Amino acid sequence: MASTRFRDDPARVEDQVRQSTFACGYMINAPGNGTKPDYMEDPHIRAQKWGANYMTNSVNLESELMGIRPLNNDCLGKHEYTKYAVDTQRIQYPNNSCLYTEQPRAIAPAWELRGISNTQHGQPTFLNPQENVITPFNTNVSTRILEKDNFNPKSLKTQPCDPNTLLPTRYY
Repeated sequence: MASTRFRDDPARVEDQVRQSTFACGYMINAPGNGTKPDYMEDPHIRAQKWGANYMTNSVNLESELMGIRPLNNDCLGKHEYTKYAVDTQRIQYPNNSCLYTEQPRAIAPAWELRGISNTQHGQPTFLNPQENVITPFNTNVSTRILEKDNFNPKSLKTQPCDPNTLLPTRYY
């Protein structure tokens, strides 16, 4: 007898597993920024991803720093951590000092620029800067307040509705 369960279809199960693991796949297999990224010496440029601070044997080193060690059942005495330290060396990354951030307050302070005018009054502008100052329609107007302002109590009928006038004449 054939299985009629829709969820047990092998193609559907495979697609569901593919969809559920897609987000983790990009996080794990994300492209890096190269094998030897330049270390930016400018303090204003933030180091992204590893930031040129990897060491060799990084998995064992991070496990050691988190306290996950193969000798976890042993009770270490005082200053015995150097005996079981992970063999690791620092990776030398090339330095890049040609990128720098200009700091306008340090380069040209306000007291030096006080008498200099940076506006160009003699140059014509291509577009009229006052073209869109006034909009041709009302904006940011609350329709609720407009209805309250324009309400006229005399326009309300004080007599009850006649049921004969509500229906068309041919239906009664």
